[in-house]
This record gives sequence, C-alpha cells and structure tokens, in this order.
Amino acid sequence: MTAADLFGLPLSLAADEPAVLARVDAAFAGEATFVTFVNPHAWTLKDRNADYAGLLAGMDLVLADGIAVAKAAGWTTGASVPRLSFDATSLYLPVLGRLEAKGGGLFVVGAKPGVAEGAVARMRRTFPLIDYKGVLDGYQPPEAVIEAILAARPQMVLCGMGAPHQERFLARLREAGFSGIAFTCGGFLDQLALTERYYPAWVDRLEARWLYRLLREPGRLWRRYLVEYRPFLAKALRARLRGATAPLTRPLALPGRRGA
Repeated sequence: MTAADLFGLPLSLAADEPAVLARVDAAFAGEATFVTFVNPHAWTLKDRNADYAGLLAGMDLVLADGIAVAKAAGWTTGASVPRLSFDATSLYLPVLGRLEAKGGGLFVVGAKPGVAEGAVARMRRTFPLIDYKGVLDGYQPPEAVIEAILAARPQMVLCGMGAPHQERFLARLREAGFSGIAFTCGGFLDQLALTERYYPAWVDRLEARWLYRLLREPGRLWRRYLVEYRPFLAKALRARLRGATAPLTRPLALPGRRGA
C-alpha cells in the first residue's frame, strides 16, 4: 500500500475492504498488521499531541474514517479513497466474519468498565464461532493488558480507547511482540453495547452519520463537530478551491513497514 501526506498526517491510499481482509488472512501466518483510522478531529489532535503524527506513521494502515476525509483525500491526491471505519456500517461485520470463518481468536480492550463486556456479548450472538480470548476495559494498566494479550495469543485485537490513547497502546503492543492484526475502533464498543446497528440504514445511505451522532449525543459531540473539526475543514476547503494535488500531498515511505 502507498501512503500520502494529507495536511501533515499519513493516510493509506488504495486500501479498500478486500485489502483489509487480506491483512486479516495474513495475521494467521504471524504477519503483524496494525490498523487505525483518522477522522476530521485528527488534525486537532495533531496540534495538541506532539507524538500523534509519529504514532500514525508507525501504523501499517491509516484509513479514512468519515466521508469528509475520504473526499478531501480524493481532491488532493487524485486517488479514489474509500471511507472505512470499524463499525457496523463498514468493517466490523466483514472483518469479524472473516475471523470467524478462519476459526480465529479475538481480544477486546477499551471503553468504560462493563461497556466492552456488553459489546462482546453482542459480538458473541452474531459471531458465535470466534474464540473470544479476553475482554478488558480501557482503564487497566497497559502493561497488564499487554501481558494478558500476549498470553492469550489471539489473531486479532480490537482496541477502543479513543485517539491518541489507542494508537499509543498499539505502539506498545507492537514493541512487545504481538504478531497478529490489531484495529483501533474509537467509540464503537459504546455503540455496539447499546445496539447491534447504531446508524439507521437511511442515515448511512445519505452519509449523514456525523449529523445523526450529533443529534443523539449533543452534549459530548457538539464542541468536537462544530469547533474542533474546523482546522481540517479549513484545509479541505482550501484544497478544494485550489483544485491542485501536487503541493498538498506527497508519497510517504513509512520506516520499517511494508507500506500503508
């Protein structure tokens, strides 16, 4: 996979659902793959966290979570960049379906106490043949969680701690020698604990997931969407108005990785 610099953050190009599923298959041969996602909030996080861009560069795949990021990447690179997210509208069902078909093991970590357990209970109903190796909330000492994961030896880890905490955790998990595939999933565990499908089909079809979430969770999300998305939206608007790709994006070679 090739990667581009999108407004100062790496983003994988030509990474679609089949390519992600191929990485799941490779995990059974011990080929470590670490996958995360960026939404418009990522550019605010970059300004607030000096290590965030480096954490993303250390991932094997950095995928466009949100139609705005996918569109902006298309405007600035000329590539067709799909919107991919670890939720029920995108990668959750095909990825866990592939894991189940291959008889793989899953370890889930993240969210508040009790939430991840509720999410895993729903996973078990949909994917009963997955070997659920463990589930821990996101408030455990990282060293203890990493030790538990390595002892359980799952093919897949799902981490929902929110950015940049989940990326920091996966960086430490890589350093500890995990050799499967690991995904970040942001707030998906909270969504799944509430309902099997958080977004109605018509919301997904209209690409209005951000508006639906804002209406459902205004107290938590109004500032993020209306204030903290502004740096990204300003960059994306300038890119759209310029209509030029070369000054805004450049190929990236991520050190020590097969490419992203």
